[in-house]
Amino acid sequence: MDGDQLIAVLTRHPDPRKRARAALELGELGYDEALEPLITMLKKDENHLVRRDCAEGLGLLGDKKAVDALIFSMINDEFHYTRNEAAEALGKLKDKKAIPYLIKFMQNDEWDFARASGALALADLNAKDSLPEILNCIENEENEFTRRDMLRAVHKFRDKSSLKLLFNLITNDESWEVRKKCAEILGWLATPKTLEILVSVLKGDNHMLVKQEAEKALKLIARDFRMKYTTAEALLARKNELVS
Repeated sequence: MDGDQLIAVLTRHPDPRKRARAALELGELGYDEALEPLITMLKKDENHLVRRDCAEGLGLLGDKKAVDALIFSMINDEFHYTRNEAAEALGKLKDKKAIPYLIKFMQNDEWDFARASGALALADLNAKDSLPEILNCIENEENEFTRRDMLRAVHKFRDKSSLKLLFNLITNDESWEVRKKCAEILGWLATPKTLEILVSVLKGDNHMLVKQEAEKALKLIARDFRMKYTTAEALLARKNELVS
């Protein structure tokens, strides 16, 4: 079907599954005339799956004129998947206007997966000023998988202001997946203390995959500073050669 036919399906077909599919196809097609129909159906369609796919379609379409509608949907839609897709779409559209709304969404949405999507959208927007809020959310997040996914946002920033939290998590977090993600990030944040922590994790963590990630991070640091990696202890002995 061409764009006009898909719009007709989106706005008039009685089957919500077909309306939802049309919303995605319009976004994938990049059909500019679909902007207003997608916004309209995001606001008014009674089926939550259609609204969800309209939000995703708008993100794929890439028109910043959809930002206001997506912000409204992210904050107000009753269906958690729609709110989540709206947050992801805002990250794709890269309009700084969305930043304060994404911060509140990350802090307050009832669905843990959506909170992580808010953090990742802020990283996609390169909203560096939001990093303290992201770190605070991670510190207070009870769901281990949400902590892990929010750390993906921290990874994108690669900012040494996150080191204090990363050191604490990699040492104390109960989730091996969280600790593993911290090790991966630390490979990009070289300081003498980073080396100390990674060597300690390599020696003492109780999960093989965390240990492996810690050694990968040490090798990455050695490569970036043009040091030959032989053993973790030998690299640690040269820690003062790193620019902190």
